[in-house]
Amino acid sequence: MFLDSRTALAGIAIISQVFAAPVLEARASLVEDTSLWTPLHRAAQLSSAAYTGCSSKAFDITVTKSIQDTLTDTQGFVGYSSEKKTIAVVMRGSTTMTDIMNDVSTTLVTPSLSGVTFPSGVKIMSGINRPWSAVHDTVIAEVKSLIAKYPDYTLEATGHSLGGSLTYISHVALAQNFPDKQLTSHAMAAFPIGNEAWANFAGSQAKATLYRGNNIGDGVPNMYVNIPYSFKHYGTEVYSSGFQATTLKCSGQRDLSCSAGNGMYGVTAGHFQSFGITLGAAGCGSLL
Repeated sequence: MFLDSRTALAGIAIISQVFAAPVLEARASLVEDTSLWTPLHRAAQLSSAAYTGCSSKAFDITVTKSIQDTLTDTQGFVGYSSEKKTIAVVMRGSTTMTDIMNDVSTTLVTPSLSGVTFPSGVKIMSGINRPWSAVHDTVIAEVKSLIAKYPDYTLEATGHSLGGSLTYISHVALAQNFPDKQLTSHAMAAFPIGNEAWANFAGSQAKATLYRGNNIGDGVPNMYVNIPYSFKHYGTEVYSSGFQATTLKCSGQRDLSCSAGNGMYGVTAGHFQSFGITLGAAGCGSLL
């Protein structure tokens, strides 16, 4: 979610929170080294590059395929990093009304993607299923091509806001299509996209790890978590005030020390900052 779309989406997304929330606890711990901060800072840079439209180089990533589906306005890029020895899938967040309509299309559907075996009962929101389905085969084909060229590289996926929520599904798509590859994903400022069966399945992928990178004062990760939606996050949440020294590693899916306890819902000012990066303002060049 970005630029002029913030006002429109905020108006749609601020839904009454009169429904009962689950019992939560504060259990987060300070991250004492840079092991989580550094990759999340880089993920924020790459996510920012997706908004910028970097077409050949995005920080340490050489872009080999720009992802763009006109009908669903799904955008991002695929590429590789010779520095990190990774193959990356990066999805863009919201910039248009088409994106915003995807953000708020909460009807649950049963997903069907090539190379992915979903267990019975898995459902995700139509606003994620439709845009990802439009680019899934293109992304998988490009990743497959890059694996053939760089067989020793690992896989990674990231994106911010809608891009972060698309990362929730791209993580599973990559893990299922390439089960022998190590995969690390960073879903930045994402809202949850599916039911408990989905979250349990998504969080149990072999050789795959997902981190949820959330910023202090951001209400988007709290969208859709309560009745009548009750959508579920998965992965490990890392909560940032913009500085490594105060970054928290959160416990469980709804830690009061992290997003669950900030009292915010929908698009707020904190949504446009991520691990020291202002989204869309970092350019395409690496400062690492």
